[in-house]
Amino acid sequence: MPIKAIVTQSVNDLVRCINLSSLLELSGWPKPGNVHRTKNFPNTRFEHFLAGIAAIQPNFKRFCETIYNSIESEKENYSSIELGLFFKESANQMMKWQSGGNVLLGHILILAPLASAATICLKLNMKKIENFEFIIKKVIEDATVNDTVNLYDAIKICNPGGLSNIEKYDINDENSYKDIINDNINLKKIFEISKNYDLISNEYASGFNIILKEGLPYFFDTYEKCKDINSTIVNTYLKLLSTHLDTLIIRKAGKEAALNVSKIASDIIRYGGITTKKGLNLTVKFDKELHEQNGKLNPGTIADLVAGTIFCALIFGLKF
Repeated sequence: MPIKAIVTQSVNDLVRCINLSSLLELSGWPKPGNVHRTKNFPNTRFEHFLAGIAAIQPNFKRFCETIYNSIESEKENYSSIELGLFFKESANQMMKWQSGGNVLLGHILILAPLASAATICLKLNMKKIENFEFIIKKVIEDATVNDTVNLYDAIKICNPGGLSNIEKYDINDENSYKDIINDNINLKKIFEISKNYDLISNEYASGFNIILKEGLPYFFDTYEKCKDINSTIVNTYLKLLSTHLDTLIIRKAGKEAALNVSKIASDIIRYGGITTKKGLNLTVKFDKELHEQNGKLNPGTIADLVAGTIFCALIFGLKF
């Protein structure tokens, strides 16, 4: 299916796509190493993710409505969107409504600029994918230093696992806030700094290149062939995992472990993923092996990219 134009007709439809993208990503079975409909982590269950998804939907609705009502031109400055404040407020609600810890910060970070761009495209009737790509980049470029400060607050609220110390602007360093402000480090700059060791940062730095240039075309091609939404989700996850080392695994278990996980995903894709009996059996085995490490080998960052891919597929016309 050629990817041509956004088909959603209202802000409410966009919010439905946001909600559904998180729900579908979560429920994909068997996405190896993730919490899904048949697997939990010791302290984080499938239901914690459901609660987190439900908790942030009012934030997304208010966010998209505010953008729709305030943006008048593609040429204006988009700093008024306040991405960072959205991260912070959504993180608060996500943590408030469940006790399983940080279940959705990655979804929040990935979906917010995509939803912002889709809302602006809807408002300005600029619905071609080229318009969407342009607006995403502008939303990120126009984000401010305050957005970076609020991003750091959101990360602290969620207390995600595997964060290591970095030389400058370390979130664990109490002087980082002052340095960020003094050095005028806006969102684009902070994600440029971290793009080589964090896939979400790399998406911000590249204009969401993995999702739009790799994930989305593969997702549509796969669905056209198999006509099964679950198989499409899991195979897209395996495909992205086969070509990109998951940076959450690198932070928790090291690069060698991430390389091994990606190699196994690549082998499964060669067998056709879960649309073949051999591929499904290998995927179930892979899932079991990763879960034996109690979250240490969870490709959680790839899962976040899949949520973004599903959102884009939905707004560009996916029906299943």
